[in-house]
Amino acid sequence: MAVREINYRLVDAFTTRRFQGNAAAVVLGAAGLTDAEMQRIALEMNQSETAFVLPVEPSTDFDLEIRWFTPVHEECMCGHATIATIHALAEAGRLPAAQPPACEPVRIKTRGGTLTAMIDEEHVVWLDLVNPVLTPVRDFPPVLLEHLGTRAESIDGRLAATNTQDGDLIVFVKDLVTLNGLRPAFRELGDLCRQKRIRGVCVATTATVTPSVHVQSRFFAPAAGIDEDPVTGSVHGPLAAHLVASGLVPMVENLAALRCVQSSGTGRAGLVRAFVQRQGKSEWAARIGGSCVTTCAGILYT
Repeated sequence: MAVREINYRLVDAFTTRRFQGNAAAVVLGAAGLTDAEMQRIALEMNQSETAFVLPVEPSTDFDLEIRWFTPVHEECMCGHATIATIHALAEAGRLPAAQPPACEPVRIKTRGGTLTAMIDEEHVVWLDLVNPVLTPVRDFPPVLLEHLGTRAESIDGRLAATNTQDGDLIVFVKDLVTLNGLRPAFRELGDLCRQKRIRGVCVATTATVTPSVHVQSRFFAPAAGIDEDPVTGSVHGPLAAHLVASGLVPMVENLAALRCVQSSGTGRAGLVRAFVQRQGKSEWAARIGGSCVTTCAGILYT
């Protein structure tokens, strides 16, 4: 049987330092791979997400297609792996260049909807997300807090818990001490998330160390095979929109800019930049951005 060689890269997203931010594997030429092969490759890569770049028909409105797999299943949306993919494609010379390092907008076909990405003159990759949909959660199971390793007294009552269009739950706590001290019971949390159809839980606080950072968070997704994700791009669109809609971040001409930090118990952290634009009384558009650095490149044999 002939062995197929496919180029791949490992990219740290939302950071300018290697071994920080959130790592994603990017398989640059995934045409012809079956779903089962992509799942096996994602398990072999053993990253929170592996992105597979697929071609599209020239007659479509898209430039490329991306599919994302965790080690255990396919996802409908992943922000950090998409930003990592655009970075990897630019390094490989496979994006339309406006004036390097900038690139023209790229339209991406995904299972979760159409995304648009671009790179600016400072090498920051920007990604226009599907418009956030926020659904307030008035009563979530008290046992959820127990599984997270906190108590009801630690919850920030100014900000309601909310579900996102990607199936994530956002919960706010009062301070960084509570956030950094979380030690979830991952097995129990994963079981509860599967029961409630929750992809992951974002725990956030606005009590940051510096006023230049609007929010700091952690993200737990044991039901998706990821106990803790270092920096989760997709949740930052809804997270930023929630803060703006709640009046905690000012808008200028219907536009707000945020700096968001996400960290993890492993010591990895990253910076997500976000823009939120009002499009109606309760409708928002969100764009996230981040720097990337490649840690390795190689050949995948299948």
